[in-house]
Amino acid sequence: MVKIALIIPIYNAGAEIPTLLPAIMQQTLQPNHILIIDSSSTDQSQALLADYPVTIHTIPKKSFDHGGTRRLATQLIDADIYLYLTQDAFPAHPDSFKHLIELLVLQDTIACAYGRQLPKPDATALSAHARLFNYPTTDQIRTYQDKDKYGIKTCFNSDSFAAYKKVPLEAIGNFPDHLISGEDAYVAAKLLIQGYSIAYAANATVFHSHNLSLKEEFHRYFSIGVFHGREKWLLRDFNSATGEGLRFVKSELKFLLENKKLYLLPRALLSTFIKYTAYQLGLNEKYIPYKIKKRMGINKSYWLKFA
Repeated sequence: MVKIALIIPIYNAGAEIPTLLPAIMQQTLQPNHILIIDSSSTDQSQALLADYPVTIHTIPKKSFDHGGTRRLATQLIDADIYLYLTQDAFPAHPDSFKHLIELLVLQDTIACAYGRQLPKPDATALSAHARLFNYPTTDQIRTYQDKDKYGIKTCFNSDSFAAYKKVPLEAIGNFPDHLISGEDAYVAAKLLIQGYSIAYAANATVFHSHNLSLKEEFHRYFSIGVFHGREKWLLRDFNSATGEGLRFVKSELKFLLENKKLYLLPRALLSTFIKYTAYQLGLNEKYIPYKIKKRMGINKSYWLKFA
């Protein structure tokens, strides 16, 4: 029997737990264990979790690391499959877990599978488009050989809702310690290089979207730039991210035209400029003084290592 562990890193998740945990409890495929890794929440998160069959492991807030914390989870609990959710990704159907795991175990060569993210009811048009662009309606299985067709998109993956087989994950050294972001793309790329496949399960759905401010978009894309700049092998093996960015802009414009929302075009263009600028700054962060860049990015504690 395959053992499945569900891992959810949280921080001050009091607003999400009343939606997230009931949705998990309603899944037709139940994990054998649910591990919550709490970065020392200061709200009512742990009190709310007391009503559910979960194990809580608390870590200092400053020690949270996108890769390292997920790596820690695999050391805290043994399983054949590690299923990861974020606190703001809510299963959209009772069979979401079932569909994801079914595709993951379909072939021995498939090492990772990630699900489809649907826009939440409060998603803006631009936020909704981002989900439609990145998460199509049909399943996909990609290999390293697909990089000539898909470029950097070949190793697209999202730990907001993804599952990994233990053996391939350990074969590539598990999740990496100390990345500012992008641990999911990092692991997917390493798996592809080792000859494994990455699957996308279109009918394994969660509600997950963000209405980011321009400032938040800057921090996010600065982090992506830092990630790509420090992991140069990724772009070297899977090509530049520029082509994918241009494809996104064209798709966004078409989406606004088709949905009669051209009044959002100035916001979309400004967002594109900010994303590109932030990404380029991140790529070249070695030229930015520490005192400045430590305030940038989505994971401020990342820079403590370099203080």
